[in-house]
Amino acid sequence: MHIPDLTRLPSNPPSPFPFPPPLQREGRWGVGTLPENLELCAVGWLGDSVPSAGETPAACISRLWKAYKSKQFIIDGTAGWHDCELCSGPDDWYPGSRVGPFLRWRGRRLRVRGYGHFLIRYDEIVYMSPVLVLHYIIDHAYLPPDEWVEAVDNGELLGPGDLIWAEAAPL
Repeated sequence: MHIPDLTRLPSNPPSPFPFPPPLQREGRWGVGTLPENLELCAVGWLGDSVPSAGETPAACISRLWKAYKSKQFIIDGTAGWHDCELCSGPDDWYPGSRVGPFLRWRGRRLRVRGYGHFLIRYDEIVYMSPVLVLHYIIDHAYLPPDEWVEAVDNGELLGPGDLIWAEAAPL
């Protein structure tokens, strides 16, 4: 799915889709919304091409790496599993298995699964990026916009507990 970087999205629901992302909290289904007066901005929805290539600062990668390992991202029940549209085929995407790629960075290894979103709040903007942005940066040399890198470095990574939650039946 391609959404140009820095595209403004409707902030509620915080989703690139036209419906609220169903979330699980304490074993119950609900929907999460952002507090009022925040803008939602998409970054990293590449589709099948890299709009800008280069080297992303290590501090940014490190922060996202730690956030992913500690599950500091939104896991929703909306569109299911996503493959990387940039990889040439299943052997690239699933080296040896069908559960997502292993990223290798600075002597470390991390399996990233194709679902979930980072929500990064910086001032009055919340940047929404697929968790696969780590794969895009490390394996495809995707260079995100400078303002997003600044947000990752200095902003707040939001989790489900940071959203206003209301119980609802799953879609």
